[in-house]
Amino acid sequence: MPEEDLETVQRELATTRAQRDELRRELGDLRAWLCIKLGIGRDDRSRDEVTSLCVATDAEILGEVQRLQDELATFTSTEEAEERRWSGIDALIMENRRIHAIQAIRTEFGTSLRLAVDLLNERYTRLRRRRPDRFSESADTYWDGFHSF
Repeated sequence: MPEEDLETVQRELATTRAQRDELRRELGDLRAWLCIKLGIGRDDRSRDEVTSLCVATDAEILGEVQRLQDELATFTSTEEAEERRWSGIDALIMENRRIHAIQAIRTEFGTSLRLAVDLLNERYTRLRRRRPDRFSESADTYWDGFHSF
């Protein structure tokens, strides 16, 4: 192999190694960042070092991401189920059918009358913030004539 070709190959090899090393540094930084954000970095302390962050393996990182996705899916499905429980009651609240709403809350959630009234008030406040235009009665007159404990 001529000397010029050997020098060209060596330069290309050096460039390739430099690119590889840069990619490794970027991947290391990404792993460290993910570990910090996911809270899975391990703190190794020795007598000589103040603090050193051990980066989790790719499998550990992916496992934590999967766990968080599963947790989010569970939370979302629980939240959706809770919203389904309230959907009929919400319609009663927005139609100013408060007594019927209280009865439905007691039936759906098995609560006392006092707790049902409190839940009605909380749900009314939430719905009024989220969907003010859906109410048949204005906020000023909604509670007129309604007396609780």
